[in-house]
Amino acid sequence: MIMKVKRVLSGITPSGDMLHIGNFAGAVKPQFDLLESGVESYYFVADLHALTTVQDKEKLEKCIINNVFDYIALGLDPEKGVYFRQSDVPEHSMLAIVLANYIPYGLANRMHAFKDKLAKGVSKENINMGLFNYPILMAADILLYKPDGVPVGEDQRQHVEFARETARNFNKVHEKVFPIPEPLIKTGDMGRVVGTDGERKMSKSLGNIIGIFDDEEVIRKQIMGSYTDPNRKHPTDPGKVEGNPIFIYHDIINDQKQEVDDLKKRYREGKVGDVEAKERLFEAHKRKFSGARKRRKELENDIELAKKILKEGAEKARAVAKDTMKEVYKVVGITNKLN
Repeated sequence: MIMKVKRVLSGITPSGDMLHIGNFAGAVKPQFDLLESGVESYYFVADLHALTTVQDKEKLEKCIINNVFDYIALGLDPEKGVYFRQSDVPEHSMLAIVLANYIPYGLANRMHAFKDKLAKGVSKENINMGLFNYPILMAADILLYKPDGVPVGEDQRQHVEFARETARNFNKVHEKVFPIPEPLIKTGDMGRVVGTDGERKMSKSLGNIIGIFDDEEVIRKQIMGSYTDPNRKHPTDPGKVEGNPIFIYHDIINDQKQEVDDLKKRYREGKVGDVEAKERLFEAHKRKFSGARKRRKELENDIELAKKILKEGAEKARAVAKDTMKEVYKVVGITNKLN
């Protein structure tokens, strides 16, 4: 990343089950890399956002707990960064209500989450307002902490641009309260990991994922069923490495780079088959995530640790959020001589 950032903010919506390697490459690893580099980092579980698609109590609770367990198990260090639940910091919702008054309808109407629903044949009358207002709450999530940058995939760039425009609109009317955050885009194969079908972005809802915490036999089946080079009929045929999902996954999780380079070379020369490349990937998966899988099992038996991390994170986050809301309420006139 070219720009030098001092503070970042990132959230993940707990709308699915456990994380997969696409989440790891596109969101988790870039976030952790920033954390390890010493950047002041705020990470939150976007549980309020999840309500736009998950309105079943038991399912939502499971999704939230899975998300928290996954992040902590994968190595989120609460001593280095601030990790909390969105709903534990009411200032997110408070700021969203204020910012909604500085956002034109036309801007919200152009957001892709809303347009995607329309493209799928859902009528405007049946789209819930939570989905329509999703970008407003996301702008509040971001601006509340005044970050320099927001690490996102290319598919989320529009939401950061929305937050930037919202900040500009607010600053034009009042004094300059909000700095304009930069989208820190993860580019290349890691920014938008293709699924095992070789066509669409890896997504639990599409059934084209490779999990991290699923049973080993499930993960092996996911890997062995992955799409490769469709033009390669025999192991002795020269194969294409670029854009090949199996080698994208090797680049993500196989830390033995010499092995990866050797596999790529032999694949191009027709000296290694898809089965061996996939078996090596399965072994790399076990090496990469064995520690995280063990920690997650321990967390399942110690939910108090997760609660403690979230509670302490929320206290740190609220200290910043309260200061921002005090400033906002003062410049808009909510805080006045009466209070």
